[in-house]
Amino acid sequence: MRPLTAALLTAAIAATGIVAALAVTARGQDAGDPPAPDTPRTHRADPPDPSYWTPERVRDARPAPMPTDPRAAGGRQSPT
Repeated sequence: MRPLTAALLTAAIAATGIVAALAVTARGQDAGDPPAPDTPRTHRADPPDPSYWTPERVRDARPAPMPTDPRAAGGRQSPT
């Protein structure tokens, strides 16, 4: 039984070395992606600039379109 244990232990050590070598090799491969930035990215917008809305811009601004009524013109209705 001892030769089998020694053989299994040797195979396990060799497999560990192979896996470690593959991990080092894979880490060095370039995937083509740009490197990660040093600062974390956020999904926040910059605060609005209050000087943007001059009286002329407020006067000439067009209103946003209103959403359409889904019940009108054969639109889908909710089941309630």
